[in-house]
Amino acid sequence: MTISTISNAKRQDKLWNTCSEFVGSLFYDIFKKLYESIPQSNLIPRNSSEKWFTNMLLYEYSKQAAKDNLRPLVDKIYNKLASKTYQ
Repeated sequence: MTISTISNAKRQDKLWNTCSEFVGSLFYDIFKKLYESIPQSNLIPRNSSEKWFTNMLLYEYSKQAAKDNLRPLVDKIYNKLASKTYQ
């Protein structure tokens, strides 16, 4: 491998990771809205730590979903951007 090939591969890796983060952030909003649509009981009040933990958990779920289950969507976005960027 030449140096230009290695740097091109690294740029493409960064682009794919960025596309994955983009899809993850989109689905984080979807997961959050879905979670908020579930009726909550006031029997046990939620404190700010639990809300923070729930948001972080939903964010991690969305990142993992983008890398595993939503890979075709990430690949489609990546291919579209890569064809414009690396021509």
